[in-house]
Amino acid sequence: MILIEKLTKIFGRGTPNEVRALREVSLGIDAGEFVVVIGTNGSGKSTLLNAIAGGFPPDSGRISLNGRDVTRMTDHQRARHIGRVFQNPFSGTAPTMTIAENLRLASLRGIPKRLSIGLDNGEMARLKERSAELGMGLETRLETPIGLLSGGERQALTLLMATLRRPDILLLDEHTAALDPRSAEQVMRLTERIVREHHLTTLMVTHDMEEAVHHGSRLLMMHEGTVALDLRAEAKAGLTPAILLGKFAELRIMAR
Repeated sequence: MILIEKLTKIFGRGTPNEVRALREVSLGIDAGEFVVVIGTNGSGKSTLLNAIAGGFPPDSGRISLNGRDVTRMTDHQRARHIGRVFQNPFSGTAPTMTIAENLRLASLRGIPKRLSIGLDNGEMARLKERSAELGMGLETRLETPIGLLSGGERQALTLLMATLRRPDILLLDEHTAALDPRSAEQVMRLTERIVREHHLTTLMVTHDMEEAVHHGSRLLMMHEGTVALDLRAEAKAGLTPAILLGKFAELRIMAR
């Protein structure tokens, strides 16, 4: 379970550019929940993900992962507990290293490195099997530098890398936004399958209203650093993109 209690973050405090990015956000996410987060630019959705990942210390509040207080842990200290996929398909991987080498490094996340971190036949067979799960034929290209892959292929592999060692929480930061529609749809299908099969607790930020209504078991709408709307499975089931856009319009009117 993920527990966030009265989380606050202000950037540029006391300056003309002060931004109250998070305003006492409190949120509980149960194990296995797939939560989709939407909101306008500056609403705090990416700041929320960065706070969970340890990108900065909050000004106040508390973050717990499965009962462990991680509020003051640095990002690298949280690495063994968190999997993350960024918007840019070229983030989170080493482009000159092979697919196999990138996967091997991901499989060692949070584990002390020893001389036995190389790729023997047994490890290559395991990585080949896991790559085959993507259904892209990448298991036959394990020696290919990952920088030569298409955006969709690379993002699918990044998703696999983030979940090779089951994380306490998987953070998806607009991970399909930079892809063409066909690749985005393919990566979302993979996302749903991996999250479901491994029962992963997941938080996904998206600007795509179609993704927001068709994926995930819960939906949060953020506005001016707060959670303005929290819809669980039953309430979310009847949503359409048009309804969500209408709720955005309501929030803008209320903020005037």
